[in-house]
Amino acid sequence: MKDIISVDYELFLDNIDLKGFDSKSSLSDADIVIFDPKIHELYYKHSTYSGKKSFDLDTSTKMKESAKHWNRELNSFLEAGKNVFIFLRGKEEFYLDSGQRETSGTGRNQKVTHIIDLYDNYKFFPLRLQVHNAEGKKVISKNNLIKTFLDDFKDVFSYKAYIEEKGDNIQSLLLNKTQDKIVSGVLKYKNGNIIFLPYIAPFYEHFFDDEDEFTDEGNIYQRKIIKNILEIDKTLSGIVEKSPKPNWIEEEQFRLKNVQEIEKKIKINLDEIKRIEEKNHDLEIQRSNEEVLLDLLYETGKPLESAVIKALQILGYKAENFDDGVLELDQVIISPEGDRYIGECEGKDNKSIDITKFRQLQDSLNEDFQREEVEEKAFGILFGNPYRNTEIVNRTEFFTTKCIKGAEREKIGLIKTIELFFVCKYLVENKDERFKKNCRKKIHESLGKVIEFPEIPSK
Repeated sequence: MKDIISVDYELFLDNIDLKGFDSKSSLSDADIVIFDPKIHELYYKHSTYSGKKSFDLDTSTKMKESAKHWNRELNSFLEAGKNVFIFLRGKEEFYLDSGQRETSGTGRNQKVTHIIDLYDNYKFFPLRLQVHNAEGKKVISKNNLIKTFLDDFKDVFSYKAYIEEKGDNIQSLLLNKTQDKIVSGVLKYKNGNIIFLPYIAPFYEHFFDDEDEFTDEGNIYQRKIIKNILEIDKTLSGIVEKSPKPNWIEEEQFRLKNVQEIEKKIKINLDEIKRIEEKNHDLEIQRSNEEVLLDLLYETGKPLESAVIKALQILGYKAENFDDGVLELDQVIISPEGDRYIGECEGKDNKSIDITKFRQLQDSLNEDFQREEVEEKAFGILFGNPYRNTEIVNRTEFFTTKCIKGAEREKIGLIKTIELFFVCKYLVENKDERFKKNCRKKIHESLGKVIEFPEIPSK
């Protein structure tokens, strides 16, 4: 029997080594790994921000450490040519405390803002995996590898999510009825495979008797899960099973000198791989942070808000979200020149930015001015990313006529986030304080209009 480690997928069989996401267990002893990408509410206390779970700094640090641990372990496990089985549960977004703090105001009016990052339960895997939520029962089989799985669990089968391929060369096992979504597949990763299976519950309440003991029915059900995983693993491995080495074969009299030398080299290589993987993991985080600017081109909602804040900081502003439990603002912006602005962001799939968000910004400006600590009404800026699903060259009307007229009347600046992207791209790649200052000047002087940034200097 192969050694199986199951991380958070609750199998109660004697031959399954069950681990929690917050454990620091090694996968080196396993032949097969099963992973359930859930954020277990029993592990972590949380509050709520913008309708999503938000974890404090202590919990966020622990979760990131656990993520880094499983990244390393899964990388090494797959490098060894083994198979990881992931049950595709729904994608869950949440916020982690970055540990960064920004302070505004002085004295009794001083406010400390906690900078948070948006994560999801699939960001903890050692690959950039795009998973989207969608539920259904009807599927099209594209490979016999999963046929027995479908037959065995047809009475409880449904899918909760699908994988966006994006050139990852995923071999489809199951597609949805319209055959445009991968609900089960195999991804070749390093020397091993990641097998994505539609989520099936590891147990049901009726599998426990009155004394809370797991019943024979539950054991039979879970054995069927393991039987299917072993069959898929065997097919993908494509190797003839060898007898396991007996313990006595490790005695000194049987040790081969050449094998010992090779093992030393392997250990050196594995240590080097581990070091490089840790560096790459840190670089991946750096890359994700730098790529936030790209969200100016195609995002909406919270990701667009975060991208605008980063862009404003590049331009030299102090910019942050504001939420005192009563009033919530996308951005509070203060320039080095002392000007104060309130920003609102809007992304539209296939429309221009209309008067709706404009009215919301007006309300925010008035509510902000009513706060006791605010002595002067802020200026308003509306950041628009219309037609975000359309290529930039084909985007036409950015703001509706009514929105432009309203901005002129109320002296509110309108900024196209795609133009903000190119300005910030230049500033990230070139240290140009004069251009940065000219951009801030242009924004302030152009309030009431669609703001046209100064021409980007040629390199």
